[in-house]
Amino acid sequence: MWKLFQTAVLLTMLCNCSQVTPEQPAPAPGPEQVRKSAIPADLPAPGSDICKLMDGEGSRYMPAELCYLDDAVPGIRVNLRYCGCDNFVGRPLAGYTTGSRAILRRDTAACIAKAQEELNKKGLGLLVWDAYRPHRAMKDFYAWSHTDDDRMKSQFYPNITKRGIYEGKYIRRTSEHSLGVAVDVTIIDLATGQELDMGTGFDFLDPSSATRYTGITPEQHANRMLLRDVMDRAGMRNYKREWWHYFLKEKGKVKRYDFPLSDTLVPTPESPR
Repeated sequence: MWKLFQTAVLLTMLCNCSQVTPEQPAPAPGPEQVRKSAIPADLPAPGSDICKLMDGEGSRYMPAELCYLDDAVPGIRVNLRYCGCDNFVGRPLAGYTTGSRAILRRDTAACIAKAQEELNKKGLGLLVWDAYRPHRAMKDFYAWSHTDDDRMKSQFYPNITKRGIYEGKYIRRTSEHSLGVAVDVTIIDLATGQELDMGTGFDFLDPSSATRYTGITPEQHANRMLLRDVMDRAGMRNYKREWWHYFLKEKGKVKRYDFPLSDTLVPTPESPR
């Protein structure tokens, strides 16, 4: 019996000695480790001189096919009206609250440069009211159209309702602006900075804003035709209901963009080969 007891104790000791202590799990990576590991090694790190990778609505890359208009056309005048309150909504639009520089696709910006060069020879130039428009702004327009806010009606759409704005095709649910290939523009006298008289103001949503509307003065008609002809020679086509709206004739393959405006975007780096 004693031998059996000794044998049992010995077996118990051997079993206990042969057990391997389970390996302790590695501590979970902290937020900084996760953030660094999520950034490919061949892309600029946050805070680098090349660019900043920010979350949310902060500074970010600009698609490489786009550019700032003032880089492509030095001296171009820009006053993005949807960044402020002087528009038919009466407030800044979604996507326009974080920047004020006009952005366009590079081929469209090249057309604007041609038009600007031709006008400069006459002592004239372009004033751009809108260029790239984030798609979220189109959603903002539509949401606004279902509200009771009519405080800008007398100034911008006195003869139609908000429903009429869409029925008259002054605005659609989507826009060429969101493709980066359209501009809203007029002509200015470079010596005075004054806009040429076009018969109506920008975004006056009314039949009188049609490019060939006959109820305006000969001078106003001539100014509209000057803008149309110059833009046409540069490769831009007019939208007949709005004398100020022009879009690229040869759009090619297009992409709709929705990033908010920012004045510090940098081109997207090339993908690693």
